[in-house]
Amino acid sequence: MTSRAVSGTDSRLAARAAATASLGAAVIHFAVTPSHWESWLPSGVFFASIAVFQLIWALLAWSRPPAVLFAVGIMANAGFAALWVWSLTMGEPFGPNAGQPEAVHAAGICALLLECYIVMGAAWAWFRGDRAEPVSSFGSALILLGAHTVVAVAVTAGVASGLQGHDHHHGSDEAQGEHQAPHSEHADGHHDQSEPAVPMDVQVTRPATAPPLPGPALPQMEAPHDAGGAHHHD
Repeated sequence: MTSRAVSGTDSRLAARAAATASLGAAVIHFAVTPSHWESWLPSGVFFASIAVFQLIWALLAWSRPPAVLFAVGIMANAGFAALWVWSLTMGEPFGPNAGQPEAVHAAGICALLLECYIVMGAAWAWFRGDRAEPVSSFGSALILLGAHTVVAVAVTAGVASGLQGHDHHHGSDEAQGEHQAPHSEHADGHHDQSEPAVPMDVQVTRPATAPPLPGPALPQMEAPHDAGGAHHHD
């Protein structure tokens, strides 16, 4: 089945709406690529590959796409969405965090939303190819305006979330390093206050067993005895 690439039809309008959503999803994936790149290199390469694919697909889908392009877009974006849901529930299948469910971020939600739009738009354009109906210019402009508005809001939220996660990753590393330095300085200062420094050239020796110090001998006082044997006390 081939699609009619005639401007002003519902299939052409659906294809362009899907292309707009694919462009927005590519921008979000480009924004989150650095954070994934730093955590694990293959993960960053994977997200960059998704972004490049969605960008190229958007350019091709906007201008006279063949039916096979719609099929590829549907399968690929459905797979991306399923993989994201899998990572939230079961964890990543590979990598250092394999088996650990990921946290939900706005970037992932926005990308999932746009990928659903891609699947719906590409499916409509594919199945309505030879049965496309004309759409008025006003209707086309209104639909495209709504699609562009939704994509712009999703891209803004997704990019902000992706960049915030990247800055938070850097900030946590710097804060950890700054926290360790004052902690070590505090430990050194506390050690200096509790234990006074002893010069290196002075050696203090103590005998293993010190003899008892002799004390002053106390005179032994005897009470005087009188003739009658009585004791007198002062």
